[in-house]
Amino acid sequence: MIQYNASYFTLTLSAPIASYINADLGPKPYYVWMEIVWPLAFAATMAIDGRLGDLFGRRWLMIGGNFLCVVASIIGGTAQSIGVVILAIGLNGMAGAIQQTASAAVSELVPRKYRPQAASTVAGSGIIGGAFGTPIGMPIHLATKLSWRWGFWISLLTAGISVIGLVCFYFPPTFEEVHNEDRRTKWQEVKDFDFVGVILFIGGITVLLLGISWGGVTYPWKSAGVLVPLFIGALALVAFGFWEVYGNLSEPLVPYKLFKNVRGFTMVLVADFVGGMLLYALISLYPVQIATVYESNPAVAAWESCTLLMGTFVSIIVMGNLLGRVGHARLIFAVSVALNTIFLGCMAAMTPSTLGAILALTTLTGFTIGFVQLVGIVMIMLNCPDEDIGVAVGLNGSARSIGGSIATAMYSTILTNKVQEVLPGNIAAAVLPLGFPASSLGPLILALLSGSKAAIEQVPGVTLPVVGAAAQAVKESYAQGFSRLVYLVAIAFGVVATVCAACTRDIDHLLTNDVAAKLHAPELQPLHRNTVNSSDADVEASSHVEKT
Repeated sequence: MIQYNASYFTLTLSAPIASYINADLGPKPYYVWMEIVWPLAFAATMAIDGRLGDLFGRRWLMIGGNFLCVVASIIGGTAQSIGVVILAIGLNGMAGAIQQTASAAVSELVPRKYRPQAASTVAGSGIIGGAFGTPIGMPIHLATKLSWRWGFWISLLTAGISVIGLVCFYFPPTFEEVHNEDRRTKWQEVKDFDFVGVILFIGGITVLLLGISWGGVTYPWKSAGVLVPLFIGALALVAFGFWEVYGNLSEPLVPYKLFKNVRGFTMVLVADFVGGMLLYALISLYPVQIATVYESNPAVAAWESCTLLMGTFVSIIVMGNLLGRVGHARLIFAVSVALNTIFLGCMAAMTPSTLGAILALTTLTGFTIGFVQLVGIVMIMLNCPDEDIGVAVGLNGSARSIGGSIATAMYSTILTNKVQEVLPGNIAAAVLPLGFPASSLGPLILALLSGSKAAIEQVPGVTLPVVGAAAQAVKESYAQGFSRLVYLVAIAFGVVATVCAACTRDIDHLLTNDVAAKLHAPELQPLHRNTVNSSDADVEASSHVEKT
């Protein structure tokens, strides 16, 4: 659970203050990569990490992932350039992908009927790093001499504790126990590992997300700089799919058999992909909405921005303890997605004077997102063979992250275009009646968008009433961008996700007493291996790990 918080700290303590880091070490125009590189690295590696754990065992993979976070945090905390910070955040994204496979690692150790509680305990424990990381980090940044570097030191501390804890206490199935039945050797697994699939998968996702992140920011959407990587990335992913199906692989990176379970696995994955388009886009854009429309104090804005993820993590904990008791996962899944869509639709009606309403709505939206996240991952884990639980959870995480990256780029472009369209007219309507010269409108708009108080004061004809009216016009412009386009577009994705969720299959019959694996004490080695499930677990004398 500590490592789950470490994974979130690496994101929430760095990306939200990217502009401050740029001001300290830059300025560099490519500093926006600090916000892009973590989800990109996470999406590209999580499914692969899960598969490696399935094939080679999870112990050293988990230890290595947390050690990578330690190294990356040291690099980031001592960085003297923007490029090095970007490298550190990218490495932390790769580490975070391993750290968040903890839900699979814990869930395989408990009876299947308790997997909802296990998954929610692990995922819900991330509330400190996920929901409160930015509110904790922002005051530290503003009030201490170490400034933004504290974020990396906190990540270093939590990951370091995780390394020690895993080395001392985490003993999942070893490689030999994972392959108790097929008797495969490590060399056989390495020789048969799907390296071609890894190259196609990582390359395809990376290039695709690069094109998406460049669109409307670095290059125009219709330029070759965006279209070429989009085409190459999509082509690589299509080639990856054909390779996995027709490549005659003994150990495919993504077993095709998982997708044959259309209602139990594929539809859940699609629903989570579309759900990621709602969640991760909100995580990126909601703090922008708070800062531009409602609150100018960064520390206060950080606390007001945490309502979404606070609701998400609390609901994950609640649903994990309810799902095994009440059942009806499919109904809960579909209704939660539908309510999520409704709440997003209500957010389209928000104005600069409705701060209380948007805080309440984002909390409710977070609750529904948490239900969707928890039920989705439990359905994925229960509908896949136990030997594929890692890659299944990894695919689920990658799908959400990819969907979120696509939606974030799309929503950001929509927001930028809308604000650019309405901002000049709104500012002119606000300041010209106050006697502000029309010839100074251009410099005033540029000064306002820069956020520099000195630049605003140097604009000819500016007065305090003009500044106040112009600032309110900026808020109104961003409010129009969010409410009239961004959230309305999100409704369309919510409808698609609702349909997919309604087409899934219930899992009540899968909540059994079977256990996939058991922890063992390394000093206790039985003379033989037997298949263990929960029906005889209470009388099993050995603490050795067995596969069912």
